[in-house]
Parts: sequence; C-alpha cells; structure tokens
Amino acid sequence: MKRMLTAALATALMASAAYAQDETVTLGIVTAQTGPLAAPGKFQMNGFELAVEQINGAGGFQVGDTTYKLALQVYDTRCNAAEGASAMQRLVTVDQVPVVLGELCSPVAAAEGPIAQDFGVPLITTVPTAASLTEQDNPYYFRINANSNQLNAALAQYIQSIDGAPLSFIAWNNDAGRGGANGIQKLLGDNYEIGYVGFFNVGEVDFANHITNIRNAGSKSVMLLMDEEPGALAIRQIRDAGLEVQLVGTLAMGSNRFLDRLNAEYLGGMVQYSAFPPNAPIERIKTFSDAYKAKYGEESHGFAAQSYDGIFAAVEAMKAAGTTTDPEAIRDALSEISFDGVIGPIKFDETGQASPPVYITEWCDDGTRKIIAPADLAAECGAG
Repeated sequence: MKRMLTAALATALMASAAYAQDETVTLGIVTAQTGPLAAPGKFQMNGFELAVEQINGAGGFQVGDTTYKLALQVYDTRCNAAEGASAMQRLVTVDQVPVVLGELCSPVAAAEGPIAQDFGVPLITTVPTAASLTEQDNPYYFRINANSNQLNAALAQYIQSIDGAPLSFIAWNNDAGRGGANGIQKLLGDNYEIGYVGFFNVGEVDFANHITNIRNAGSKSVMLLMDEEPGALAIRQIRDAGLEVQLVGTLAMGSNRFLDRLNAEYLGGMVQYSAFPPNAPIERIKTFSDAYKAKYGEESHGFAAQSYDGIFAAVEAMKAAGTTTDPEAIRDALSEISFDGVIGPIKFDETGQASPPVYITEWCDDGTRKIIAPADLAAECGAG
C-alpha cells in the first residue's frame, strides 16, 4: 500500500512539474551582446527584460483558461549575418520557440527573415531600419519600429522647412549610412542643392577631410548618419574647426548619454529624429521612462522602448490567437492586432510594418531637448 501511495505521489509530482513547465512561454531573442555594437544591443535587451519583468510581476498573461509567464532564450549575433542566421535556425528548430524578437543590424535581420519564413515562425524586429526588410513579401516578418523611409521622411520635411541648402552628409559606409543618405536626397528632390556626400568606415576617428570638403561646398547644414561614438567625434571636430552649420543627427544623438560625450556648447541647436523622446509630457512615455530609470538608473532609450513594445506585441498576438505553441496562428494574429504601445499605436500593415510616430527634437543651450515635430506634440526644453 505504501509503495502504491509513493508511486501515485511521484506521478502527481511529475504531472505538476509538467504543468508548471507548460505555464512558461519561452520567446527567442537575437541581438548583439558583444562586439562593436554591444552598447545599443544592451538598450534593446533592457527593453525586453523590463517587459518580461513587468508581465511576470503582474502574474503573467492569460491564454484561454491558463495563465503563462515569460522566459527569454537569448543568442548573441554580434551583428554578424552568419551568426544571426545560425541563431535563428537554432531557435526555431532546437528551442522551438513560438516567436523570435530582436536583432540590431539590418543585414543580420535580412539573413534571419527567410529562416522565419521557411520554418513558419514569426520574427518581430525592434531596431533594424532598412526599408527593404518589409518589402520581401515575407508574411512572417514584422517590424515594430519606424523604417528608414519613415524616418527619412520626417527629417526631409524638417530640412525643407529651414534654410539649410546646400546640405552635406557624413555617413557610415554601410547599408544604413548609404541608404539614409540616398533616401534623404531622393525625398528632397532634384531641385534641392546637395553639397558634399562623404562616407567613413567603422573605427575611423579623423573627420578632417570631410570637414574641409563640407566647408568648400559652402554647406549650411550637415547630416550625420552614424552612431554615438563617431557622432561625438564628428561634432566636436566640426565645431572646433569653426564650421557654423546646422547639424542634423539620428536617434543615437538625442540622449543624455550622448550629452555625456560632449557638452551643451557643442550640441546647442542640433536636431535629430527620435522614435521616443524620453521626457515627453505624454503619460505612456512618462510611465515607461520612470520604470526604466528605476530599474537601470539612467534615462530611457528608444531602442528599449521599441523592444518593450515588441514583447507586448508577441503577448497580445498569443492572447488573440488563443495559443502559445502554434506559430502559424500567432502570425495570423500579429497581422490583425492593434494596441497602444509606449512608442505609440502599434498596428502592422500588409507588409508587417508598423507606423509609430517619428519626432524631431532639438538640443537646447542648457543641455536639455525640446520637441519641434510633430506640431501637435511640440514641447519646450526639457521635454525631448
């Protein structure tokens, strides 16, 4: 009798363990955790982890009659296409996750997208901007963040509103940099005067030749299509050279972390696009920014906000699909869901592209930022 009770208890414990395991949904994450782009990859991970912490801390989410919590299976792609493809294949074949999120670099996302399609598992990217990623007729590819065309349109509209011609460029010598420079010029049209267009490779630190060419072109404005580290070097060298031009930057140049690399003397008057002005007087942004600062001890970041919304998109899709294990049903649900994210309303179009707001912020002389576009969300210094 005792042996029978022991066997029954063991069976019950095994069933309980299996049930507990079924109540955890593991999502796949691909991003750069090491290598030259580890820093922005960390912002992306911060957003994923904050979302998971909040969802689990609130007791999880319900699908049907079952409440689930989240776990993440993370692979470091180092912004390397081959490693990204390998990680993606492992997630969908070995780990068998129902959804994959992340990626930092467009070429890596381009390598991961076809694998998502081949194995029928949705991929939600939260940072890569190459417009072509959602132009491949891939029903399993979704993008939370604005693409380069959407970002460029906001910048081009601003540039056309100021007396900034001739406009010059210094851009990364990669798909993002060249695509950005070409895209802006196309949007501005053939009648807009372009000065100098120069490209630099990762690791270059001397922008003297570019600055000379910009000066010789008589440029009134300069667009810097690059990340924080080269951006800080370029701006310092431009200002130290006495070049009085309107500086136009990217999301990476609109944060307190960027201010720490320079000072307000160098940045005053510079504008940049922003997917997420962290100090905006908007309740959804304030709530996220407060939670982010409480957890990480620093100002929130657009990559984190976009990635946070990516997790919630996956959760909303699983809830709508009524399953945490059927990637096909989750994909179908993703194409139909809409919800209010931190970065704005999230709804995917027929290509899998969302259309969150794009902001233009400007550095003030006191080292704060203001929002100058969209006009209905404009706010003074301290809000950007």
